[in-house]
Amino acid sequence: MDRDDDLRMYEQITETRDSLLIVCHISPDGDAIGAALAMALLCDQVGRPVILANDDPIPKRYAFLPGADRFVRTADLADEFDQILAVDCADIRRMGEVIHRKSQTGTLLNIDHHETNCGFGDANLVDPHASATCLVLYRMLRRADAPISRDMALCLYTGIVFDTGGFRYNNTTPEIHQVAADLLSRGFQPFMVADRVLEALTREQVELVRLGLATLEVDENGRIAYVSVTQEMIAKSGADEGEAEVLLPYTRSLSGIEVGLLFRERANGDVKVSLRSRDLVDVAAIALAFAGGGHVRAAGCQLPGPLPDAIARVLKLVRAAVAEADARV
Repeated sequence: MDRDDDLRMYEQITETRDSLLIVCHISPDGDAIGAALAMALLCDQVGRPVILANDDPIPKRYAFLPGADRFVRTADLADEFDQILAVDCADIRRMGEVIHRKSQTGTLLNIDHHETNCGFGDANLVDPHASATCLVLYRMLRRADAPISRDMALCLYTGIVFDTGGFRYNNTTPEIHQVAADLLSRGFQPFMVADRVLEALTREQVELVRLGLATLEVDENGRIAYVSVTQEMIAKSGADEGEAEVLLPYTRSLSGIEVGLLFRERANGDVKVSLRSRDLVDVAAIALAFAGGGHVRAAGCQLPGPLPDAIARVLKLVRAAVAEADARV
């Protein structure tokens, strides 16, 4: 991407006064939520009406972000929109039902950083080498000489912290530290972000972790670990459905594990799968086989249940990928 790409997207967002609908991907995470809120704050700054929507609720851990309470559920949207901005959506399906709120002549803007993003928008700003979508937005704002307020900086920093795992993952670069330093200069407390995004757990989440870890399985080769979460477990714990993601780090952190997975049963019977790899396996390729996507080391997909069948289908491909990767070493 070059400066012209950034400026064209910035102009698309800021140089009209029609209402803009902003959506981040279903089962939203820190990068998606931070990016959506930062763009809503940009629209506020330039006087453009904006609505934030998602099929799923925003996890409680992000309630500290300015504007987090502005999100509405897709089902509550009555109107169609002439312009929709999708942030952090690896493909158009990740927008959920919001895509059906685009008017017949409307335009779709796509800002993202996933390797599997095919450029599904009418206008696209996609950098698969960026550590986070919030980094893509930061570059756009800087190149447009747009002011970055304290609240915008907090949202962008939150997305970067989430997608780099608190600057621990292999997508942590010198640039990302420089960007983080610039954002921090706006005056918010970084420990608050780290605490809320990476560490703090509610009692309900702890109960879900307890129930989920009881399902932990390690494949016979010692290279694959996975946990599974049912709707019954979610109801028993009192946690929100999306909060099951707190279990995922336990799988990949086990010694010797190359691929960690979380299988989560959704209310409609589908199964959401989150995949993480340590060094060798391209989990985005596995997710693509099930119409999902993501990054080489972090990806996701959704497939029909029941849960045991979904687990068996995904593990078949994961085992083959791990065996092939180990054979190359």
